[in-house]
Amino acid sequence: MGILEKLASLVSFIDNHQWLVTIFVGLFAVLIYWRQRNDTKRDAAKLILQEIRYADQKVRNYRTYDSYNFTEKILPTNSWHKNINLFIRVLTESELDLISKFFSSATYLDEVIKSISDSRNEPFIQTDTPQTEDIPVAIGTGGLSTSDPAKKLIEAISKDIESIYNTPAADKLRRISEKKWYNILF
Repeated sequence: MGILEKLASLVSFIDNHQWLVTIFVGLFAVLIYWRQRNDTKRDAAKLILQEIRYADQKVRNYRTYDSYNFTEKILPTNSWHKNINLFIRVLTESELDLISKFFSSATYLDEVIKSISDSRNEPFIQTDTPQTEDIPVAIGTGGLSTSDPAKKLIEAISKDIESIYNTPAADKLRRISEKKWYNILF
């Protein structure tokens, strides 16, 4: 039996059993979809954990040194809002609330720091004259007095941000981020 005869036999088999081919193609498409969805979820979990770790570190540094750097955001990226739907079935309501509150508070702190920075630097920034003075780049005891309302606001918001990197919610995200590609169904 030559190659052409084998090929004709295969084509005849496929022609007579189209339902079987359709099932195999359908299963293959479903497996690819599940794998892609799990890869997306794994990558999102890794990114969210990195964002939590980074923001936690910035808030801890403020509590230690009593200063925020104007040139660095607490939360440079915020992928939680965009990807929360991936974790609805995995995290409990309280874990979702905990992470959402963390991201909300960190985002608000960034907005407050930016607003204070803009208002403090406004006198130094003029479009028609060249910049000759150094602009302060940190909020702390040197930049704001102890009675300054801006400093009190930052302190209040910073105290409201609790560290969640070592919580069960973050542990679940960590497990998701470490899943291997062959764990398609979970």
